[in-house]
Amino acid sequence: MKPVAFPSVALVVLAAVSGCSSAHAPVVEPGCRAEAFPPPHTEVAPCSASAVLQVAVTMLYRLDPVAGVDARSAFEAARPLMRATYATDARIGESLWAPITPEAWGDWVDSRVPLRTEVAVTGDTPVPDTATSSSRVFTVALTSAARTPIEFSVSARATRAGAERAWLVAEMRVL
Repeated sequence: MKPVAFPSVALVVLAAVSGCSSAHAPVVEPGCRAEAFPPPHTEVAPCSASAVLQVAVTMLYRLDPVAGVDARSAFEAARPLMRATYATDARIGESLWAPITPEAWGDWVDSRVPLRTEVAVTGDTPVPDTATSSSRVFTVALTSAARTPIEFSVSARATRAGAERAWLVAEMRVL
């Protein structure tokens, strides 16, 4: 049996390890230590921009004409997932609900029509994500019994002040 040449193997391993510690090593961000959201949002991962955006957009359009959940109450339910400056901006209301006309809403309420809301991320990213900003585009479909579904897209952006802070919705608009 031929002896194994450990020194040469060790040099190859050492060279490979040394090469990995160069500028090509992945940058590891510190772990997110954001506090959990208050109830009823305790299940939303504050360290996941995608999760915060998905839940906020879903809540915003989870309207229920039968139970009286209108645009205002849906917005209030989603408010804890929003930056304070965004949640108090008076300009946001009308544009977000433009696809749902007052006539359609009135018809749903008068007819006590159950409404199903479906929200899905499209995979489109309007701008690249950074450590403090993340954007996604969602499709929203509002389907009521025996009526034509209302479908539209929403662009949403979340921001955070750093790893210690939760992601919060900073902007949403209907495309």
